[in-house]
Amino acid sequence: MVAVEGIDRAGKTTQTTLLHDALVASGETVTVLSFPRYETFFGRTIRELLDGRGATSAATVDPRSMSLWYALDRWQAFRSLDQSASVVLLNRSTLSNAVYQSARVPEAEAGAVFDWVLELEFGQLGLPRPDLTVVLDVAPEVSRSRSHDGTAVDARAEAPDVYERSRDLLRRAREGYRTAGSRVPGVEVVTGDGPDGVLLPIEEIHRRVLAVVAAAHTARAMRRS
Repeated sequence: MVAVEGIDRAGKTTQTTLLHDALVASGETVTVLSFPRYETFFGRTIRELLDGRGATSAATVDPRSMSLWYALDRWQAFRSLDQSASVVLLNRSTLSNAVYQSARVPEAEAGAVFDWVLELEFGQLGLPRPDLTVVLDVAPEVSRSRSHDGTAVDARAEAPDVYERSRDLLRRAREGYRTAGSRVPGVEVVTGDGPDGVLLPIEEIHRRVLAVVAAAHTARAMRRS
């Protein structure tokens, strides 16, 4: 199971699609799950809260309560997961829940919220842990520019949500992803920034993602032998 993560508009959908195609071309059978699933009961509520159009929004619901909606969306998806595929590819997973909700509290409380979300999803709900999580690391400025000008390949039709509109939240979420390796096994960060600070081409980021996936596959094979 491989998860693709990163802050909003980091290119997760684009890289998930490219990785899917590469895995299929190599002979793997692949099931893709993208979260949140906005067409479901739990996902529709997440969408409403992220839009922030009512009296209650994802910016005002306390982090532990907000994390429940994301966790239950995944719990429902994994209940009916097709077990026949050789690779399950996740466009966002538990790590995004832990990173974003812990980024919404004071730094002194962030670690406790992060660990609480992991316990909720992995410990209490029994959701599967990805074997590898690839974090696409891009600057918050990239995320915000894509949110406003729609230039991202996978840009959504919707306006930026309440999380995407918060510059500080995006900054803290990026920091959370970059340090996740010390808290969650199997997390690998793939930088999207070139030496000049300009975002790398999609094809180059894809090449780096493939290299990380191949290295993880080799390491697992060696452990089994």
